[in-house]
Amino acid sequence: MSDKPESSKTQLEEDIIEPLFQKDFLSQLPEEVAYRIISYLAPCDLTVCAGVSRTWQRICEDDRTWRKKCLEKGYVKFDAPIFRFLGGWATNRANEQAGITFFSHMDLQEAHQNRREREIEYGQCYERSSWKSLYLRRKRIISNWRSRAIQASTVQKARDDNAVDHIQVQSGRIVTGSNGNTLRIWNVDDAQPAFTLTGHMGAVYTSQVSEDGKYIVSGSTDRTVRVWCGQTGVQRHVLQRHTSIVYRISLHGTTLVSGSSDQTLRVWDIADGKCLHILAGHLETVSCVQFDGKRVVSGAYDFTVKVWNVQTGECLHTLTGHTNPVLSLLLEFDLVVSGSQDGTMRVWDVRRGTCIAILNSHERPYYGMQLRGNSLVACYTGSDVGVWDIREGGSCIHRLQDANGHTFNITSLQLLGSGLLVSSSYDGWVKLWDVDKGIFVRDLVRLQAGKSYQGRQSAGGSKETFD
Repeated sequence: MSDKPESSKTQLEEDIIEPLFQKDFLSQLPEEVAYRIISYLAPCDLTVCAGVSRTWQRICEDDRTWRKKCLEKGYVKFDAPIFRFLGGWATNRANEQAGITFFSHMDLQEAHQNRREREIEYGQCYERSSWKSLYLRRKRIISNWRSRAIQASTVQKARDDNAVDHIQVQSGRIVTGSNGNTLRIWNVDDAQPAFTLTGHMGAVYTSQVSEDGKYIVSGSTDRTVRVWCGQTGVQRHVLQRHTSIVYRISLHGTTLVSGSSDQTLRVWDIADGKCLHILAGHLETVSCVQFDGKRVVSGAYDFTVKVWNVQTGECLHTLTGHTNPVLSLLLEFDLVVSGSQDGTMRVWDVRRGTCIAILNSHERPYYGMQLRGNSLVACYTGSDVGVWDIREGGSCIHRLQDANGHTFNITSLQLLGSGLLVSSSYDGWVKLWDVDKGIFVRDLVRLQAGKSYQGRQSAGGSKETFD
């Protein structure tokens, strides 16, 4: 070949060598090898490669590949009823082409009907991997949070003009409580009040809605826990065993745990209104409670955190180390994070009852803590938020405070997934942050009445979806 003219060599390469590279090597490889190769591509490249051929489409849209991409990003499947139907990414694309407007609150029957119409018109081209569907929908949601214009917001004032200090959003309803003795229920769709829960004789300090929306539970300074029908607002039970203020409650299914300043916790079956166990052992007011269905974790003004078996009422561990009252708790799988007035947060292994990290914030954790993987987000009495790495003893990665930050105390935090965080403050602003980078993203809501508890609602009641 070296003795031939340059033009002849070029022609030879085109005739003999180039055709070798025009073969579809991917389709000739064993499937497992092809899947392995394609898994190293970025999601945008996978989408392009899927258009090469039917074989490539099948390989590029394999559930295993997209599951890996979802796990790399920390995307998890939506809990029902948020994840209303499979193929949301395709549904919206098909809707746009068909001129169909699809609202998130549309009932399931109508959603299925629209989907059947699309399948008839477009065939099976939108029947893709469920994990790809999840990935693309998550990406769309994140993009919307970051850049989509906020079309409108509704501000509703409590009738008694008391500060709204806690909120729950569940099953299309919003439950708000204030330092008055009532709870108000609002419809999510039109932001109008549905009904008011009356019956408490003192200020309502805490409330929670069951996952199915069937029950609303509240605790008050009148020493009672009350159970209400979530659909009608009718009072079903008055639970009257505590001898002092009920500060905190935690509900899982129909099992409720209440913590009181009478130094005890009580386990209730809210379906029949019976007390199942009394958890006694704290020496001061129980200030915070977490319950995952099997274990109860409680923090108190006696500087301790206790772990209980909910079935037997037995105290499994007493976690000591704090030198001031424990004000906040977070229970995630086998980890517990406790925040204390001593300026530290401690991370505990629930199974062993041992402390695995001490995070020195030098400020009192005030309202909220959120855990995402190894990153802990906590707000303090000041106007900033700390992001901590709980591994290897714990270190502060970021302080979410800059020229665009809050100017008054932060009242609430809500992790949205994928490294996004919403915070609210007495200054009336609701702000969006990138936790991974430690930077401000944008302002979401500005309430006219600054320095109010109302700023808390937008974060505390935020939904992860923003389609």
